Amino acid sequence: MARTNLHELATRLLDELQASAVDGVFEGKLREVSARAGLNSVRSADAVKLLEELGRIEVLQRGRRGRDTMIALRSGEPVTLADAQTMLGSRATKKSPRLNYEDLGRAVIDRLLELGRDDGLRAAQVEAFASEARQHGERVAELEAALETAAQRETELRIELRAAQETLQRAEENLRRTMGSPKSSDAPKPVADDDAQAVLDILRSGRV
Repeated sequence: MARTNLHELATRLLDELQASAVDGVFEGKLREVSARAGLNSVRSADAVKLLEELGRIEVLQRGRRGRDTMIALRSGEPVTLADAQTMLGSRATKKSPRLNYEDLGRAVIDRLLELGRDDGLRAAQVEAFASEARQHGERVAELEAALETAAQRETELRIELRAAQETLQRAEENLRRTMGSPKSSDAPKPVADDDAQAVLDILRSGRV
């Protein structure tokens, strides 16, 4: 069948739908109604689309996954050739290759620009993270060096403290030997001067 007789096929399908409708609504298997109207599945789909665009019918539920098709009938007016040509012309205008290519080109350019902006943003973020990581690394190195210096200084101070303790201990021993020790078996020699003897006794008594 030529495509120019689509208006006739649509009218026959519309008549069959009206004959099978209840209260202005058809519910059932569309392929059975289409077969009675002499339409195959492809021509049936074209006729339904044309009737829907012309406002003759409204598809409430499509027959998918075992469900029945539900179509509300809005008008029983036959479809004319002019109606079909008008709707086909409108479809051809909407499907203009130039319009589609222009839209596609704009969409591609917009997408490329968006990807470029995203890549630039990600690159800036990566650079910022890298700079921050370098700063943290430098700070950690500084702290490690300071810690090592502090540990060396602590070791030096311990050595100096130990040396000072040893020096103090030797000084105390020298002082004891100089002043004399009460535990010594040798008694200290008496001092002729009474005042000097008294001072020496006081010093000795303080050391005990």
